[in-house]
This record gives sequence, C-alpha cells and structure tokens, in this order.
Amino acid sequence: MNIKRYKEFLLSSIPRSKLVSGGKEILCRCMYCPDSSDIRNAHFYISIPQNEYEPSLFHCFKCHAAGVVTYKKLIEWNIYDDEVAIDLVNHNNKISRYGFNGKYYNNAHYNIIHRFTNVNDNSLRKLNYLNNRLGTHYTYQDLYNLKICLNLHDLLNENHIQQLTRNPNIVQELNDQFLGFISIDNAFLNMRRTCDEGIVYKGIDKRYINYKIFDKFDTSERFYTIPTRVNLNNPYRTKIHIAEGPFDILSIYENLRHREEGIYTSIAGSNYKGLAMYFLERYKLPFTEIHFYPDNDNIASTSKINEIREYLGTMCIPTIIHRNGYPGEKDFGVSIDKIDEKIIY
Repeated sequence: MNIKRYKEFLLSSIPRSKLVSGGKEILCRCMYCPDSSDIRNAHFYISIPQNEYEPSLFHCFKCHAAGVVTYKKLIEWNIYDDEVAIDLVNHNNKISRYGFNGKYYNNAHYNIIHRFTNVNDNSLRKLNYLNNRLGTHYTYQDLYNLKICLNLHDLLNENHIQQLTRNPNIVQELNDQFLGFISIDNAFLNMRRTCDEGIVYKGIDKRYINYKIFDKFDTSERFYTIPTRVNLNNPYRTKIHIAEGPFDILSIYENLRHREEGIYTSIAGSNYKGLAMYFLERYKLPFTEIHFYPDNDNIASTSKINEIREYLGTMCIPTIIHRNGYPGEKDFGVSIDKIDEKIIY
C-alpha cells in the first residue's frame, strides 16, 4: 500500500483534517455524528498503517463509531480516488488473512434469543414509559417481536453471556434504569435512559448509551431496525424509512405508517447516506424510494440529507423529507396527537 499517497489523499479530501500522533493518525470532524458544537474541535481519528500488516482504522471518541477504512467507507464519506481504493482493497484482502487482525474484520450477525422478561415493578415502569411516550399498547410479546429489551441482565442470562463489556456496576445501572433496542447484527444494544438526569453514574448519564453484547470492533451495523418483511415482487417501490432515533422510527412505524410494508430503521446519529447505501448495497433492493425524518433542531442532518438527495438522484431514487410541525416538538418520537407531519417531495 502506498502510505504516502493514502495520507496525502485523506488530508486533501477531508476538510479541516490534520496529522496528529506524530503523523500516525489523521484527526477530523466525525463522519457519523454532529461532533462538537465548535467546528474547530474534532473527535474522529483515522490511523495510518505503519507497516504491511496493519489495517487503517477509524474511531470517533464522541459517538464511538469504529471500523476498518475500506473503499466503501470512502464512498460513504464522500471522498474517493480510484488508485487509493484499489490500494485499500488489496491491502485489506491481504491483512485480513492474518489471525491477529481477525477482530477488525468480524462482520458476523449473531444469533441471540430474546423471549424472556423478568416481570417486576421496574420492568412494568419501563414498559409504561415506552407506551406513554408513543401512545402505544405494547405487551411483553410485542417487545420481543420488535427487538426491544427492557432489562439487560435478562438478555445476557437468557443467552448465557457471562463476559461483560462494561464494569459490573455500570451494567447493573444499565439494567435498572435503561431499556435497549437490539441492533441489526444483534451485537449491540442502543440503550435509552428511563430515569431523571442525575440518578445514574455520570459516565452513563446520557439519553442514549451503546452497550456491546459481544466484543465486536466494527460498529457499522449498530443501528436499530424494526423486523419486517418486504415483498420484492411488489410492483411498487420499496419504501425505506430512516429516522434519527429508535423512538422516532417506532412512532413512524406505528402511528404514521400503521405498519405499512417497508424498511424502518434509525441511525442513532446523522449517518443518513451510510445507512441508505447499506440497504441498497447489502440487500440489492432494485426499486426504492427513501423517506427521511430528521429532527428539526439538527442543522447538520439537513446538510447531509441535501448531499444524499443529489447522490441518490443520479440513480433515479426519489427522496422524501418528513418533519414534525407540531408546536414544541422537534421529532417524531411522540404519540400521534403530538405529530403534525409536513412532507417535502
């Protein structure tokens, strides 16, 4: 791999990027989350291979997106060069064969069982929290079907997972005060705090926390997608609905679309393009239209959606933008009486 060319390509293609760590890494604004509110600050690191055995890795210390840089990532990041792409393909094919790099190239979808909830007052509290917020009437069985986990310990015990990826005290607080949405690869839980701020340990005192069920390095399939079926023989376009958070996409699925056939997924960030391309490339969907449901207060998401609209337009894929115009509401993660849907075709 031509390391010098690769380094120069990244620096010239990524705005405001710079060399750090003695030239071993490039620091830039995150490709997946809004990063810092100060445009001069950045949290996204891309490693420069120091020998023929190392992969080029990326990691955001803000949203913890991580993985191996591939030619598909370059396309996703809106930067591309034929020579660099060929270099990456050859380099990754070679080093992925080495056992010590195995964890970086783990693209597994894990099999997990999710059929049990320890029914107690705390479980009922979290179930009521979910139903009250969305105006739904979910039962425990509904949660299993939707890949929603009320208690982390229940999921770990049911699958005989003894190795924790966080401190046991943190895991206990995640179990007690959070509910989780199982990722599409079944390797992560996107967990939502259900208690008031200031109750849990400050390191996890955020609205959302990601928990690794398995110690998987690549987080590119960490997003939550509602299990649905799509009939590819349908003569109409397959609708892909993309929202920012799991509560948003659940409300869209239940309250707005009434479980209409299609794909319903949340990005847990602002990686609209990456998620759209994931479904187009992985599942080879031939005839689609993409619906975006951005938060009203996320300026970064608006610019990213405009970029992907132009990109998808070259493939004759229509994009439709939906916003919640109800006074005082910024997203769709609420009950139907608090949604005033505005649509831009």
